[in-house]
Amino acid sequence: MEKAFDKDMRHADWDKVYARQLLRADLMPEWMDAIRLKAGERILEVGCGPGGLSLILAERVGPQGLVYALDSSADALAYLARKQRERGIAHIRTIVGDATTLELDVSADCAFVTMMLHHTDDPGALLRNVHRLLRPGAFMLAAEFHPDGPCEVGARRESRIAPSEVQAWCKDAGFVEAEYRRQTPEHYMVIAQRGA
Repeated sequence: MEKAFDKDMRHADWDKVYARQLLRADLMPEWMDAIRLKAGERILEVGCGPGGLSLILAERVGPQGLVYALDSSADALAYLARKQRERGIAHIRTIVGDATTLELDVSADCAFVTMMLHHTDDPGALLRNVHRLLRPGAFMLAAEFHPDGPCEVGARRESRIAPSEVQAWCKDAGFVEAEYRRQTPEHYMVIAQRGA
């Protein structure tokens, strides 16, 4: 029998989630290049889960940079902290909280919101809060599973979000769209910029 969609990831097996994240590793260089990620930058990763992308981002920005790894699951972040210790990476700061309402004293240089909007009840509120946490001119990348994809990996079709919805939420949050790109039959990304 097929398992029901675990929208809030309460019953997640973090080893399996981490392995799924690593299956998307070939998409990540394009994400980082699309927002011109540089060494030394401060990144906000929203909905990082067990940290597959967080660890790669930390490598890209180097020890002079910082990754704010935000997730609502303390268990997922404990998993990431263990991976950090194993790899000797000190420049990831894990933050447990709700991305739609979290108050942080940061002004991040960019944000990644990847494969997680379909897990939240209020994507618009989440993107409005991300907008608030970015410095003026900063880029945000939202990546999701395309509803027209073959659905061989990732979220089920009924859970997938049309790019036009993500684009509308970005606009309503105050972002200016920089680019839309279909990466694979399954994946797309929207790059948006916070105004000055």
